[in-house]
Amino acid sequence: MTEENENLDDVLQDEAQLNELVEDATQHVPEEVHKDEGIEEVAEELTPDQQIAELQDKNVRLLAEMDNLRKRAMRDSAESRKYAALPLVNELLAMTDNLQRALSAADQASSVESLKSGVEMVLKGILQIFEKHNCQLIATEVGQSFDMNLHEAVGMQPSEDQPANTILFVAGQGYQLHDRVIRPSQVIVSSGPAQTPSMSESSETKEANTETETES
Repeated sequence: MTEENENLDDVLQDEAQLNELVEDATQHVPEEVHKDEGIEEVAEELTPDQQIAELQDKNVRLLAEMDNLRKRAMRDSAESRKYAALPLVNELLAMTDNLQRALSAADQASSVESLKSGVEMVLKGILQIFEKHNCQLIATEVGQSFDMNLHEAVGMQPSEDQPANTILFVAGQGYQLHDRVIRPSQVIVSSGPAQTPSMSESSETKEANTETETES
């Protein structure tokens, strides 16, 4: 065998090995690549009407999911509003128990002072609960100026001690939650000193009475 024949055999062997490597590489291509190629081929084969139908189906599914989320949010919100007062009610139940104990003790107590002390303790506890939930008393005192945003006038009386539009008596305590008035304080307001008839009015009244007596 000549040298040229030997070189030719080497080249043929190299080409055979190269072909084998190409075939092996082709066989070991990941299946995901084939799948992606298949998806692209299917997508390319879809007609415009089919693509529109597919998009409409996706939109319908998305709208249905959004509607479910909206309904779930409404249910959760309604549930929260329904039981929003639960913490306050739980704390007031303890005060109710204390009030019942005070009443039971009053049946056995011989003095009114013990009953008064028990009721005062319960009232103090209730006010502490209110304050904990940001519900506070509206400061209302005798002699304070009347404020229509905080007070409700249930009556007016003349007063020699208090000027007009000042509080004479607190008939009912008011409360506010945060900065909102939930019940104004009910008060009686001074209308100022009682008006006395002037000298001219008094003389006219006397003259009218005299004329009436003369005619009769």
